[in-house]
Amino acid sequence: MSRAMDRIRREAMEQYGDAPTNPTEALDHVLAVFADAPDDRIVLEATNNIYGPGVRTGLTMGDLRALQAKLA
Repeated sequence: MSRAMDRIRREAMEQYGDAPTNPTEALDHVLAVFADAPDDRIVLEATNNIYGPGVRTGLTMGDLRALQAKLA
């Protein structure tokens, strides 16, 4: 591994902690990595244009934040 990649890896681990080991930790990790993402950003798209032109369904960052709050 190059020195640059080693530094990036080390900095990421310092910022985000250990790798998640379960779904709750994975959710926390995703929200930490994408902390600055707006609530309306779709992170998992289920459909696109099925329910009409431009209508997308799926999970947004706001949805994930709401799920995390319910789990807390």
